[in-house]
Amino acid sequence: MYFSYDADSKTVSLLDEGTNLLLEEYADLASLCEKLQVSVTIDPSVNTLTISKTGNNCRIVCREAAHYFRELNYLLHHSREDFERQETPFFEKNGFMLDCSRNAVSTPETVKKLIRILAKAGMNQLLLYTEDTYEVPGLPYFGTYRGRYSQEELRQLDAYAQNFGIELVPCIQTLAHLRNALKWPMGQDLKDNADILMVGSEKVYAFLEQLLCSLKDCFSSRNIHIGMDEALMLGLGNYLRENGYRESSLLIREHSQRVLEICRKLGWKPMMWSDMYITSNNGKGYYDVDENTDTSSWTKPDDGLGLVYWDYYNLDRNVYRNMLRVHKELSSRTIFAGGIWNWNGIAPNYGKAFQCTRSALQECQSQGISEVFATGWMDNGAETPIAAIYPGLILFAALCFQENPSEEEVSQLFTDCIDARLEDFYLLDNFDALFQGTGKNLSADNPSKYLLYQDPMLGMFDYHIQGMDTQTYYGNLADKLAKCQETSSKYADFFRFYESFAQVLSQKADLGIHLKKAYDTKNLSTLQKICTEVIPNILENLQHMHLLREKLWMADAKPFGYELMDIKLSGVKTRLESTARRVSSYVNGDLDRLEELEQTRLPYWTADVKYPHDTKVELRENLWSKIVSGCDLIDTV
Repeated sequence: MYFSYDADSKTVSLLDEGTNLLLEEYADLASLCEKLQVSVTIDPSVNTLTISKTGNNCRIVCREAAHYFRELNYLLHHSREDFERQETPFFEKNGFMLDCSRNAVSTPETVKKLIRILAKAGMNQLLLYTEDTYEVPGLPYFGTYRGRYSQEELRQLDAYAQNFGIELVPCIQTLAHLRNALKWPMGQDLKDNADILMVGSEKVYAFLEQLLCSLKDCFSSRNIHIGMDEALMLGLGNYLRENGYRESSLLIREHSQRVLEICRKLGWKPMMWSDMYITSNNGKGYYDVDENTDTSSWTKPDDGLGLVYWDYYNLDRNVYRNMLRVHKELSSRTIFAGGIWNWNGIAPNYGKAFQCTRSALQECQSQGISEVFATGWMDNGAETPIAAIYPGLILFAALCFQENPSEEEVSQLFTDCIDARLEDFYLLDNFDALFQGTGKNLSADNPSKYLLYQDPMLGMFDYHIQGMDTQTYYGNLADKLAKCQETSSKYADFFRFYESFAQVLSQKADLGIHLKKAYDTKNLSTLQKICTEVIPNILENLQHMHLLREKLWMADAKPFGYELMDIKLSGVKTRLESTARRVSSYVNGDLDRLEELEQTRLPYWTADVKYPHDTKVELRENLWSKIVSGCDLIDTV
């Protein structure tokens, strides 16, 4: 391929480097394009992306480097065709936030792969969410044992992103979500409570300046996300004892002012999550803002502080319309953050992600919002492999350039950017669609997680799956996922993991029900079969699942944090083995009763949600510590 660039010399240098990296990744496709003459114009005044190809001549016109890579990727995947297409970017900034704080810190190579995917999709921002997982000179406990990024790693990632016209943005916390940092000795003089900093403390502002200084030389961007969300107990811990009660709306404003002063001093352009400004002003929930709400008397942030409206839940465009209105009244810079629902447990919820994303971004399009990004949270220990983010991410990207992309268009973009089939990935939606059906799990049930982790002798969630044929459901899913290892072969291990997961669930999901029924009816032969055949088979599949999860984790993330994933899956194994031993002792007559199986199976939620249940009810429990036992995991003393 022969390229000619019409752009400034710095841009040309970066385009050339990024182009070589992309061609290196797609060497087989590039070999088919050897005779192509590609003319590239980067013009910041252009509003429309244009690419045309006739024979061996191709022309690309766009306003920035990230858009060029979107068109180059299209060219590589469709080089045998002649075509002409135009797209209009709806947003000045469109990005993705990668969560590197829920135990899994993506390796630099994983981040680089993600950068290339973002470039192929035409996205121009990558936000790294790091609560305490970045190096701060002089603070050895900050991020210790957590796999934090070194300053040199961050500099290298920043330089790599620039090759593709992508802005790497630091996302940190300057108020709450700092439990891991504050648990160490350094946190004793800094905290209001276990998770929240002591607002008003000069030691705290010296600490925050130290954090913000540490990042300044690691990122070329001056944009920074300073967090400040979900500080629900703000001012109610040490602060209350030392200063008395003050309204949270005043505390959040005073704190954000001080942090903003530090940012200005250091040259940062900050944004923060908006929920504390909304909830402290209305005295209600984040989304409890009706269309008639008057914000004229509300406490507002200072000019220069962007407010990030995050919403992963709503299907109704009217909700987004009203919330965007409120945010515009509070701040001159409104940023929208959507969610791609990879955090529901061990499997993603694509149905909810797709419907919410369409409603949200179509409203952002119509309101002229200039900055948007998707979030990929790794709640409760990063149980979901990172590749599960791709469908939600690609739909988000499609909506940044098209008003209402069709399923076929999204599917094609997915194949071009991810090198796999969207329909294969979408099968993962079935893990938690047990109650409502594929793509319809809008209440965010996550049965695959609690049916994996729940203790078979306790059956805490068994009440809610009575009457369901989970064996057939998950068995069929396993068969389908086995085929994906060929049709999406670059992700064979990923699909092997999920196939093993489905195989485990096909026998473990209702194991407690079968145990309880056989015990109640004194069916000793069935109990014996469970011990000698069913449980060993589950353990074999669980071993495959466990080893594959380890392989995926070590390929995607630093090793720190995997120890908890190991403990979780090993706990399932150990309790299955304990179950077999106890039940065998009962069958053999060594025990005259099993107290656990005499316990009445009560509803975990409410009694009227036994299957089939009202689909408006959320059957969701995402905290492992609550799933595994009715007893406390953490001593209260």
